[in-house]
Formats: sequence, structure tokens, C-alpha cells
Amino acid sequence: MILLCLIVIIHYLLVFSPFLIFFIPVNVIKMYFKFYFLCLMLLPIHWALNKDKCFLSDIEKKLDKNNKNENFSRKHLKWFYNPIMILFGLDWNNDNDLDKMVYIHWGFNYILLWVYLFYIHKCKLI
Repeated sequence: MILLCLIVIIHYLLVFSPFLIFFIPVNVIKMYFKFYFLCLMLLPIHWALNKDKCFLSDIEKKLDKNNKNENFSRKHLKWFYNPIMILFGLDWNNDNDLDKMVYIHWGFNYILLWVYLFYIHKCKLI
């Protein structure tokens, strides 16, 4: 159970870290930013290598006996995704629409990283 909670927390941190990074002092981030940036840029590649699924979601499904084969987004992010999906005219119950929402979210995350790197810190992190 503790391992399951840890995986969920790590997943949340990965999903929202491009927003959270704005609140972390630059001297803490500077040393690790290159690796963090590379990992987040390469993240969608592992979805393609894992049949359009996240390996953390797969681990969570195996550890959670109550999981009804739901991925992380469907199980944990309805509070965040559903209002945005309604704005875009997407259906929460449609898997293709949920996939579109995930890609919209990651597109927004990449924009946040771009702003952070090039406008907030003017490339001084690299």
C-alpha cells in the first residue's frame, strides 16, 4: 500500500512538475535542470514503446487490487481534466478524447518549461 501511494505521488509530481518548478528556488534547480528537462521531453516516447500507456500506470494497476483497469488520468485527474474537456467539447467517457486531453496537458507543460527556460531564466539554466 505504501509503494502504491509512493507511485501515485511520483506520478502527480511528474504531471504537475512543469508548474511546480516555478516555485522552487533556481539554485536548487540549476544543477538538475538539464536532466529534468531531457526526461520530460522524452517522456511521451515511452508511451509509444508501451502501447500508448505509462509504465507508472501499469505498475499502479498491478499493485492496486481495487483498480478496474483505469489509467492514472482516468482514476486521478478527473477533477482537473473534465472541466477542460468540457471547454474543448471532449467527452470524458471517450478514451480517444481522454488521450487528446493528456496530449493537450503535456503541450501546456512543454510551453511552461519553454517559458521557464527562455523567458524567466534567459537560458542561464543550461
